Amino acid sequence: MSYQMLRDMMAARSKSFSALAFLLLLALGCQLYLSTWQRPALEKAQVAWFAKRDALAKGETLADSTRYRNGVRDLEELEKRLVPKKDLAALLSQVYDTAKENSVTLARISYTTATEKDRIGEILPYGISFTVSGKYASVKSFLADLVRYRELLTVDAVSLSNQSQTEESVILNIEATVFLKTEGA
Repeated sequence: MSYQMLRDMMAARSKSFSALAFLLLLALGCQLYLSTWQRPALEKAQVAWFAKRDALAKGETLADSTRYRNGVRDLEELEKRLVPKKDLAALLSQVYDTAKENSVTLARISYTTATEKDRIGEILPYGISFTVSGKYASVKSFLADLVRYRELLTVDAVSLSNQSQTEESVILNIEATVFLKTEGA
């Protein structure tokens, strides 16, 4: 087979040879892609998988049972922090006592009753808003004490205002949510 014969065959079957050349280039490109990107990524994923499996076998990572126990413990802690619905008045009394301890005056307190659509299982969120006034340091201390309550009371919004430029007295409007446990109410 001579060079001239090969050229004649290529001229006669140019579409076949071009398709063959395209397939050869495609196979070469796929092989280059696999060897350059895919195999190293696969090896890295396999190494990470085997390391996790070995760590789990040695007890170095959290297994599903450990995660479950941690979740149950967290749910028990949440259950302890929920305020029974019947104890809402006691919580509001505690807010009044905290205001008294911090030498601020609690001007008004109001709450919005949650509807049934707001209920989260056995948890019922109540919106509470109140206004306290006093010296800035006292008001700041009251807010810090309020945030540190053991009960599940979240401070959602605050606004601070001062009526007079000559007095040190400030007014703090607080919007909070208390999460109540409805069972046993």
